[in-house]
Parts: sequence; C-alpha cells; structure tokens
Amino acid sequence: MEVPLAQHVHAVMIDDDLVFLDIDADAYFCLPLPPGLASLDGRRLRTGDTRLAEELVAAGLARNSDAETIAGREQPQRPVRTARRLLELSPHIRPRLRARHLAALGAAIRSGLASKRQSFRQLVEPAARPDTAPPELAGLLADLAVWRRLAPWLPMDGVCLFRSGMLAAFLRALGHQPTWVFGVRTWPFQAHCWLQADDVALDDEAERLSAFAPIFGV
Repeated sequence: MEVPLAQHVHAVMIDDDLVFLDIDADAYFCLPLPPGLASLDGRRLRTGDTRLAEELVAAGLARNSDAETIAGREQPQRPVRTARRLLELSPHIRPRLRARHLAALGAAIRSGLASKRQSFRQLVEPAARPDTAPPELAGLLADLAVWRRLAPWLPMDGVCLFRSGMLAAFLRALGHQPTWVFGVRTWPFQAHCWLQADDVALDDEAERLSAFAPIFGV
C-alpha cells in the first residue's frame, strides 16, 4: 500500500533505515526496517506492511492513502565540488568589499539574531524566489569570498544551523539563490546542514558531505 508523507514531514531511505524530519516538531526520527519492507517514491511511502502504514499515520508522519499528495520541492543532490577549492583555483576572484556587501551583512546579522527566537519552521520557511535568473556561479563565488573575509569577525557560534542561516541571508540579500540543505547519516545517527549552489558546497567540503543523505532543501 501507499501513504503520502504529512505536509510537514520529509523523509529519506538510507539502505533499510527510514529517516523522518518533522519540521513542526523540530525533530528527526530514525526507523530501522527489515530489508525490502518499505520504499520511498517522492513523497509517497510504499510498504506491504499495513500495520506499519497505520502506525505512521497515527504518529502524524504520514496521511491516509486517499489524501491529496502535496507536491514538494525536488530532493537536492549531494554536492561534488567545494567552493573553497574553486576559489583557490580562481586567483582572479578577489574579495572586494562594496556597499551592497555591507547591506547584505546587516541582513545576515539581523537574521542571526532573529533565529534565536524563531521556531525551526519559521527559520526554514521558504523565502519568495525572484523571477529573474540568479547570478552566475562566478558572481556568487566573488560574494562568498567577501563573506569568508568577514566571517572571522562576525558573532557566529559553531552550530551549522546558525552559520548556514546567516550565510543564506547574506547571499540572498545579494540576489543569489543558494539551497539550504539538511542531511542525515545513520550508524551513528547525525544530522547536518549546509548551503550549496547546483553541485557546489558553499560552506563545507563536498568530500565530508558525501557521508550525508539530503533529506530536505529550501
């Protein structure tokens, strides 16, 4: 049988482990399953175990099979390139601080301060996407180079959610459209988040992120 995921829930299969992210509860749930018991097809869970489906519906992680499926954003792919390395290979890209960067920096700081009072849903609520095409990767890397120059002086803690959120606000204020990706791994379980543009990791190393399966992107 098939059951659609609840609107506020995202999921990913890692081997036979079914991992859920509940946006409203700000919580992850990992459900180890026997081989072949369940599979994911987009936002629909397929299983031959009726009891499993009923329990997921009762837990609020899924909905009745006759419920209308709500289209979700396409699951992001793991990045394969690292912005830090691209900048090292592009010596012509120099961090030149301009007035627009200062305005974007103000937006990032305000976002960071506001995040202390926001729920997880409020934090990741999708921002309105501009209709115009985003700047090219070279322009994004140039602005990222400015951020890397400023970052050591900013009031940022070590939590990936906080750091990525501030960088997302900075880049979006400059007209870029990075994807804020949330990923998980199992055994041991770990959750992480990062920013990426296409296949480029902006604030982490692509090699390190290969251990994480993306579960949600905004």
